[in-house]
Amino acid sequence: MKDKRGILAVILCIAGFGLMLYPNLQMVLSRFNETVAVSQYEEGALRYNAEEKAEEFRKAEEYNKSISGQDVQDPFLPGSGAVLPDNYEEILNVDMGMIGTLEIPCIDVVLPVYHGVSEEVLRKGVGHIQETAFPIGGEGTHAVLSTHRGLPEARLFTDLDKVEIGDMFYIRIFDEVLAYETDEIQVISPSDLSQLKPEMGKDYVTLLTCTPYGINSHRLLVRGERREYVPEVKEEIQARTVHTERYMLAGITVLILVVVAMAGYSTYRRSKKRTGKKTGKN
Repeated sequence: MKDKRGILAVILCIAGFGLMLYPNLQMVLSRFNETVAVSQYEEGALRYNAEEKAEEFRKAEEYNKSISGQDVQDPFLPGSGAVLPDNYEEILNVDMGMIGTLEIPCIDVVLPVYHGVSEEVLRKGVGHIQETAFPIGGEGTHAVLSTHRGLPEARLFTDLDKVEIGDMFYIRIFDEVLAYETDEIQVISPSDLSQLKPEMGKDYVTLLTCTPYGINSHRLLVRGERREYVPEVKEEIQARTVHTERYMLAGITVLILVVVAMAGYSTYRRSKKRTGKKTGKN
């Protein structure tokens, strides 16, 4: 009877600990899925030869010219959107709708970039706002990438407000890495997205999300201007944020090991008692 009560107490403790860890477990799983998606993109990009990559870039450049002058729509407002060329989702579609990857070293984020800004996309990675240029660089282009902030199950752009002027972020398309230096940070009304229009002679990418945290009445814009990509600079950037889900993963692993050990010990004790009883009877 005592053994049963002990086992029940252990189960209740584990269940309580598991409930406390659940939000962080979601974060861990989200981080894992993002890493898998980025790896899939990198593997998919390797299947393209030089001619095929050049053709994809050509199609993206043609698209960028075709949408010049389009009004940008807010990705978080229902019903917003514009009529776009039929082949939009076929351009730069390397793997499962992925265009490329976005890395923001100062907040320790690497995310897959997908076509469009559907709710499904915004919950698993970064979406490309269709009325803006594909993020392939070039003078007179202004690509806008967006995702959620503050989701309980995924970090995404939660720490975007910690990015500062001068911070770098990087976009990878196939094997080409485009570097952008943050030159402007704004908070705007969702009804006025005029700041997202391209400027002659400039190569911009803007990262867009909702703000303030948990209220989401306005939009946070973090704009970067194209710079030369220097791998050594990227490697030296120190993250400004600490993501606790990494430590939670270690905690969850330890918890699982403890559960297995306790279950094994309990089984061993019961087996030993049964053996002792049989020996006594003999």
